[in-house]
Formats: sequence, structure tokens, C-alpha cells
Amino acid sequence: MFVGKPVILLGSITYAMKSRDVLFRYGIKSYVERTPRTKDRLGCGYGIYVPDRTDQAEDILKHAGIRVLGRSERAGAV
Repeated sequence: MFVGKPVILLGSITYAMKSRDVLFRYGIKSYVERTPRTKDRLGCGYGIYVPDRTDQAEDILKHAGIRVLGRSERAGAV
């Protein structure tokens, strides 16, 4: 279970925007974000921050044929 700021990792800005639109149709708010580069993940990293129903959102995206690269948790602003 993720606590903090759950981000679903995607491969490109295009998939992040498409994911946001798919989730909007299900009534799930999400926000496109640039994800930081790590030595494990190079290239164009984008994800969507999903404040609520993150598990459900990830399942919806997978069933919509969107390749989910994983999840990350980032500390939110205090």
C-alpha cells in the first residue's frame, strides 16, 4: 500500500495524457507529471499522480491497453 504521493509510471507524455483522459472518463482525478531520471530509468519519463483510487486506476489503465511501467511514491508538499 502506498502512502504519500502515488505516481503511476508511464513511458511518454503521450501515454500520460491518454491515461489522464481514460481515468477522467471513470471519474478518477489524475495529474501528468515528469518523473525524475534514475540510473534504472533513462529517457522520457512521465507518470500520472493519482491522489485517490490508485490501485483501481492502475487496473483500468492496464485493461485499456496502456503499458504501466510501475509505481513510485514521492513525498508530497507539506
